[in-house]
Amino acid sequence: MPMRAKLAVPMMLMALAACSSQDDAADAPPETDETAIPVEPDGGIGDGAEPLSDIREAAQVDGIPARFRGVWDYVDGSCDPASDLRVEISADRVIFYESVGEVEAVAAGPDGTEVDLAMEGEGQTWDSRFRLSLQGNPERLVMQNIEYPADPTNIRKRCAS
Repeated sequence: MPMRAKLAVPMMLMALAACSSQDDAADAPPETDETAIPVEPDGGIGDGAEPLSDIREAAQVDGIPARFRGVWDYVDGSCDPASDLRVEISADRVIFYESVGEVEAVAAGPDGTEVDLAMEGEGQTWDSRFRLSLQGNPERLVMQNIEYPADPTNIRKRCAS
């Protein structure tokens, strides 16, 4: 191919591209004003999604899932009511040795079910959050206090009812 032909091809391509972009601009619809996303009364962005607080409240309707309910004790515990690591879990309450937690919210998390408890015991009140999961089988409960995740007493065995 002669040198002139080699130079002519890129120039023709550039000319075609210039024409094409002008045609695209002429075919494009006129710019419109952007519309702001409405804000919902609860501060949401107006996308119609259910607010997170409503999701947590809906999750609480059934309380703590049935697979976690029952009596549990530390793996080396006796399951005796006097055992200080024994815990009784129902749909709406968790009873510890010297305190009781009323379920405030339950939500599925990536590593198990998270439970918010309003705690009361020994004349004091406080809030706690626990993550519940079963370890390998339904007879081993990992009950992890979110504030103390490395507590070695997290693993509990199911006690006979």
